[in-house]
Amino acid sequence: MKKNISFFLTLIIFISFYGQITRIVGNPQTDEINEKNNKIAQSMNDHTKSLAEKEKALLEVKSQSERLEYNFGTLQAGVQLMSIYSYQNRYKDVVSLGNQLKKITKNSKDEEGLISNMYRKMALALTFLGLDSEGLKDYKSAINSAQELKDVNTKYYTLSLLYENITGVYENHKRYESKIYDDSIAYYLNKSLNIGKKISDNSISVPKNLKYDQLAFTNMRLGIFYLEHSDAAKENLDKAQKYLFEGLKFYEDKKYNVSLSNKITMLNQISWLFLEKKEYQKSIDYANRALELEKTFNSPSDRVESFEFLMSSYMEMGEKERSKDYMHKYNSLKDSLTFVQKKEADAVTKNIIKNINNQHQESDEKEYTIISIIAIIVIAAIIIMIILSRRKNRLLRKDYEKVIEQLKNHAPVFPVEEIEDDESENDYTIASEPEPTVANSKTIISKSTENRLLKELAIFEKSKRYLKNDFSISILASRLDTNVKYASEIIKNNRSQTFNDYTNSLRIRYISQKLYDEPKYREYKISYLAEVCGYSSPQVFVTAFKKVNGVTPSYFIQNLNDEKFNVLI
Repeated sequence: MKKNISFFLTLIIFISFYGQITRIVGNPQTDEINEKNNKIAQSMNDHTKSLAEKEKALLEVKSQSERLEYNFGTLQAGVQLMSIYSYQNRYKDVVSLGNQLKKITKNSKDEEGLISNMYRKMALALTFLGLDSEGLKDYKSAINSAQELKDVNTKYYTLSLLYENITGVYENHKRYESKIYDDSIAYYLNKSLNIGKKISDNSISVPKNLKYDQLAFTNMRLGIFYLEHSDAAKENLDKAQKYLFEGLKFYEDKKYNVSLSNKITMLNQISWLFLEKKEYQKSIDYANRALELEKTFNSPSDRVESFEFLMSSYMEMGEKERSKDYMHKYNSLKDSLTFVQKKEADAVTKNIIKNINNQHQESDEKEYTIISIIAIIVIAAIIIMIILSRRKNRLLRKDYEKVIEQLKNHAPVFPVEEIEDDESENDYTIASEPEPTVANSKTIISKSTENRLLKELAIFEKSKRYLKNDFSISILASRLDTNVKYASEIIKNNRSQTFNDYTNSLRIRYISQKLYDEPKYREYKISYLAEVCGYSSPQVFVTAFKKVNGVTPSYFIQNLNDEKFNVLI
């Protein structure tokens, strides 16, 4: 489950700045700029003013500072603009503006946290654009700058943000399924949480609500991490619950005064938690709470996640119609979001190409080219994602129809070939894969023995003995009146499968036929279906079903029901 994580707005503190960036006081013009930046910073959480209004005001302050060559004012306004662009997912604007600010901050000390936040926002944007190596460089620059901060609470807060944000680089690499990336994510999330706890509740530089907003968010990230790894270890669900409810506490208790925008995401993750724990009513309750709160903040990405958990929970509870209703809502909103993302990417790209020289006059030709390439890559990536999604749906449908055709005709799992009686004792060789300790080992079975075993195997396949939970290769060998090695070779050479795959094929065909022939089976829970066909674990059953049929049990059942519904109409 891929999630939509909101960005924290930059903390602005007015203390002395060393190096080339200096806060000038006592000058009417710079004092005016300082006051404007301060007012805008304080209004960042004021929802009565639109982001467009705040962006316009900051662009005016930035332009005024540039005319006076007042770099401190330019940096203050610029970092706040990067916060707005990040919140709006305008990552190309973040990169372009960040490259400008890097020029005026070169060789400057970061005593206020502005430079480290500028690098952090650059790194976040680059990571979201898939430029991980460039993003990692900026993260390192941000961490180095933050280490120089004299105010310890500002340092702790900034580093906590950085350690949590840097996990985005490793999240992108998780597609390679390397344990080192999971370890890095867990390491940095725990580091973020621990250093965030060091921030004083009485700090003047870091307001209490910012501290606990960060702690709540990091707890949620840790909860999500362990939810994603709940299959790896049973105790991971307990860890996920611990972190999620620890984070929820900060949103629920008014004394922390934490912004509720991220609470929607938190409620959805708890819904996911109870879905994994098979406590479906609780999952539904938390998803509905998220939907209710979402009405206040209008977050479609959170809403679509709520629909997904409601769809799955009602399906597991056997409430088909309600599950179907949320499935349609989920698919409709998901398609709309994909369309909007592409449309926004097109609009942003055109806007960048049209206005880049007007908004950011210091951008040189090289930067212009980089931004254009990034925009094209993003659009291409979105188009590819849409194409792949449609292709995936077509392939799923094709696999589904192939299975239905077999079930409709009651085609055997393994075509039965006529076995000739051969009483000769002439031996022939069936080669097996070499065993580790014996080079080129072979199992020799006579033709007559093979024919006998194949006849016994055909009889066995009709017996349904493979549905027993304790079924094993030794039990099969006993039924065939042979040894384990012969039984394994017969399956491998005549069914072209390993014993496990052979068993899965028989079991999954049995339950698929039941689902097709007897609609009552479609009302049962996945856990019961798994038990009926010999699986002790629903997860193993789902994996086997997907491998054999090419689609999940839920997809298979939903389409069977939809076809029945369409026929009735």
